[in-house]
Amino acid sequence: MYCIAGKNQCSINALQYLLNRIDISNKEIVVCANADDEGNDTWQPSLIKFARDNNIINSNIEDLYSLKNLYFFSLEFDKIIQTKNFKTKNLFNFHFSLLPKYRGCHTNYLQIKKGEKKTGVTCHLIDNGIDSGDIINQSIFDLNINDSAKDNYIKLMNCASDLFIYLFDSLINSNYTTSKQDENLATYYNRSYIDYKKEVINFDQENEKIHNEIRALIFPPYQYPIVDGKKILKSMLINNEIILLDENKNEKKY
Repeated sequence: MYCIAGKNQCSINALQYLLNRIDISNKEIVVCANADDEGNDTWQPSLIKFARDNNIINSNIEDLYSLKNLYFFSLEFDKIIQTKNFKTKNLFNFHFSLLPKYRGCHTNYLQIKKGEKKTGVTCHLIDNGIDSGDIINQSIFDLNINDSAKDNYIKLMNCASDLFIYLFDSLINSNYTTSKQDENLATYYNRSYIDYKKEVINFDQENEKIHNEIRALIFPPYQYPIVDGKKILKSMLINNEIILLDENKNEKKY
């Protein structure tokens, strides 16, 4: 049995890949959608809806515990996995950072705010910690200086589904090696670490850091950063000059 657990386009891409496999029947596939998936497409497609349209069952995670032949793939899944509950050891997560940095939540935001030049997705074994399992593989790409949080999230989703497809045969055939995470390099952030709508931009720092704080908050439809009472739709850093485009399409330079 194969389970795609999670949300958004990355989970649907992974499910579509399984549906296209001639060696896997639909009866061998289930999904485990996030709790906030109500079965309707929004700015991102619904995993529940896509599964339903393709006659795939949306399962409760508790129903998967007893399956010895289960392969469980987490792509933005919202629940912490307790491995002791499962009969299988084939539990894999595709995490939106280059572990061991940025375990936990807010990975996309934090990588941009902290000025990372590269980002990517890590496939790792799920253990009883949070994103602390042994690493199987990583896919790395450049984090562009003028990408917003939404821009980068789309890239992370595509990276995750591509990595899933690339590794799938190796994972189900146990044809992979792992490496331990370096705990000395590990960072972790929990869900309550930040309230995006209450963040205030610190303008008392160098321009690149200001720019990173602003673009890390540009993620429609969830939020925009506020500067001088205006929503900021775009931030560009060109020759160390910040160019902001506000909700009225006016430009302001710093």
